[in-house]
Amino acid sequence: MKFPSVRTALAGAALAAALAGCSSSAPPRYYTLSVPAADAAPRVQAGYLIDVLPVSVPAQADQPQLMVRTEEGSVAALYGERWAAPLAEEIRDALSDALKRDLGALDVRTVKPAANAPVWRVQADVQGFDLVAGSRAQLDATWRVRPLNTAGEGRLCRSLVVENVDGEGAPALVAAQRRAVAALAGAMAAAIRGGTEDAGSSVRTLGCTALPRAQGENPA
Repeated sequence: MKFPSVRTALAGAALAAALAGCSSSAPPRYYTLSVPAADAAPRVQAGYLIDVLPVSVPAQADQPQLMVRTEEGSVAALYGERWAAPLAEEIRDALSDALKRDLGALDVRTVKPAANAPVWRVQADVQGFDLVAGSRAQLDATWRVRPLNTAGEGRLCRSLVVENVDGEGAPALVAAQRRAVAALAGAMAAAIRGGTEDAGSSVRTLGCTALPRAQGENPA
């Protein structure tokens, strides 16, 4: 009978240990930017709908895992901490949820509007989406709100939102970025209502201009 060599036995033991380590590693944790449903009670319904378009995000942030920046400028991927959906969808859905709560309006994604229905169209282009370890969440976005078949003045603005991190680890970073997205939605809602675009101390408007009304644009 042939017996395995010591080298073969050791190699087999090392492989078994490696596989055991992989099987016992903690599963990834998933995060969302949307507010939990229990905290999302709707307000009185508005007389118009909202149409929140797909959001663009920078490539370096558009990853399945959380990308965390240090104050020195390096970026680390947290492979065990991931977004529940693609980041662009997370931001779009969080903006929609916040606007629906703030304005009391439904999103055309869930309600098919009539051809002449009053709609506010919302678009956001994110230039910066930063999670800074142990410090802050930062959101830099250019955004547009435009009325369709309803009164109001469209706006094109750029806002910088900074929320301090309250706690340690990935959950605290995500909570801060969740507040930042909600604050950006607050600025959009304020513009739709015809008020100031600064909707809180964490939002700084870097520029804002009125948009000419589009002619013949279909809200559907």
